[in-house]
Amino acid sequence: MNPLSYLLLGATALALAACKSPTTKASAGSAQETRCLTALRSSADLKQKADACRELARWGSAAAVPTLVGLLGDAQLSHMARYALETIPDPAVDRALREAVPTLRGRQRAGVLTSLGVRRDARAVPMLAGYLNDADADVASAAARALGDIGTPAAARALETALPRAAGGQRLAICEGLFRCAERLTAASRGRDALRLYDQLQSLADAPHQVRAGALRGAILGRGHDGLALLEQAICGPDWVLADAAARTAIEMTAANVTRTLTQALDRLAADRRVLVLQVLGCRRDVRALPTLLAAARQGDVASRLAAVRALAQLQSPAAAAPVAELIQDPERPVAEAARECLAALPGEQADAVVLRMLASTDKATRLAALDQVARRRMKQALPVLDQAADSPDPQVRAAALKQLGAFGGEAELARLLNRLDRATASEDISALTDALSTLCPRLAKPDLCADQLVARLATAGPAQQAALLHVLVSVGGAKALAAVRTAAQSPNPPLRTAAVGALTDWATADAAPELLALASKADDPDIKLRCLRRYLRWAADTDVPARQRLDMCKQAASLVERVEEKKLLLAALGGINQPEAVRQIAPFVDDAATREEACVAAVNVTEKFTGGRNPVPLPAALRPVLEKIAGATANADLARRARALLEKKP
Repeated sequence: MNPLSYLLLGATALALAACKSPTTKASAGSAQETRCLTALRSSADLKQKADACRELARWGSAAAVPTLVGLLGDAQLSHMARYALETIPDPAVDRALREAVPTLRGRQRAGVLTSLGVRRDARAVPMLAGYLNDADADVASAAARALGDIGTPAAARALETALPRAAGGQRLAICEGLFRCAERLTAASRGRDALRLYDQLQSLADAPHQVRAGALRGAILGRGHDGLALLEQAICGPDWVLADAAARTAIEMTAANVTRTLTQALDRLAADRRVLVLQVLGCRRDVRALPTLLAAARQGDVASRLAAVRALAQLQSPAAAAPVAELIQDPERPVAEAARECLAALPGEQADAVVLRMLASTDKATRLAALDQVARRRMKQALPVLDQAADSPDPQVRAAALKQLGAFGGEAELARLLNRLDRATASEDISALTDALSTLCPRLAKPDLCADQLVARLATAGPAQQAALLHVLVSVGGAKALAAVRTAAQSPNPPLRTAAVGALTDWATADAAPELLALASKADDPDIKLRCLRRYLRWAADTDVPARQRLDMCKQAASLVERVEEKKLLLAALGGINQPEAVRQIAPFVDDAATREEACVAAVNVTEKFTGGRNPVPLPAALRPVLEKIAGATANADLARRARALLEKKP
């Protein structure tokens, strides 16, 4: 068969499937409905019946209504029956729900009233109105909300009629129903009717604050441009609840003159209202508010100025950059810090250009502020200017510029920073260059390249520079850097050797451990020996290092420990290795009065861990004498008891 024939056959099959699809779907739905109804009429358990109701929400038809209605009085299944009924499109559902209401009580009646609202059954309005003053608060509240969901003029009238007689929680439920009605009426293009409801809710003198606030919002938004007068009246009025509601509403409004209304009202407001309006102007992000916000940021009470600066940041207008930059030196520290944050947040090249102009200033404070902005804005394009600032006669400016060169520089900046280090004489400059290089080298992610450049300078550098280079090599890491530090640690030059020892003790990876052990074994200075042993044994205690390797490290260090402090360091490392071999290495220290208690604690802790837990190991016979000695030697009664318990423990 040729390819065209295959295509024709495929098209024919698809056409037949499309013709058959509705019938097949209807048949499947009918069969599913039948199975679900059978389950509901059977002695199936609660879960099976709830699942059947859930399926009927998808497949149910008029045929399912009688069975589902019969479950409305069931305290356990009423809600699931309503879940199914609410989605069945047949009008028989509405009639059945209305007829069921008088036969029910309490939560079941309230639930059915809610379902009538969900289905927006306009014929249920008279019945629902009759339940608005029901003695059962749940029923009355459900009726009010259902009328709101139906949202017809008749439903609104029923709620309005009941409102004057309502009290307490029922009054609030009727107000909620009126809000729902107003939303429905607005959606149905009956805006005047909706406004009437909002205005009525506003007029309730004793209404809860959420009712008054919501009514004001609806009244303002419903009037569109004409709502601006109401907006201004509320913001300038004495009621804080309404002022706050109006401010929040202003954020939603799209009318062209909202910003002008807010800015014109600003000068007439007390400080707290000014802050509120300034916050709204920021949230609206309308650039037409820029002049007003700039003026408010420059003068006034501190709270208002802060609000204005923060609003400028929200406005995201690059045109604000230069005026905001002037505020960075403001005598009010909160305003100055807010200005720093604002300038850092403003986008675009215009704001970058403002920062670059600040960098070129001769004023120290301005230059320092600019260097701070370079960091906050991540301005890599500032590198040439930063290089110039690093030559500033002021040490603070130099240090700040060097810091940013380390944060943003590349390979070219590495060479320049090393050249500066060669020439540096002041200790603060050497320290700043060390920090900058220690930041830059890891960022470059080229350890061999960095190590080569650093090592090339090491031999000819002065003592201070050598110490700095060794410190930077620690941040570089890797085999080349470690080899250079090892060589320096063997130098006959005491300052270089001391700096190299410091670098090894600061090394970030365990590959420095053998060098530390070698130094400790050869050191004439007890302090250097202790420093090297301390760092070496910290690696031996590091759980990221395999246990077998840590045991070997401890075994090698054992012959070097002499002072009590050194012995205790070794015991601390062994105490973290939960293996029998660790106890064997601890055992000799039980005989030493200076370390006995530490050794006993370490040995018992380790033994408890490897003989317990998920994969317990039987107590080796060779360790029994050690535990017996501990039980008799320790002055700690609880520790002795734990040692004896281990001896009595069955394998």
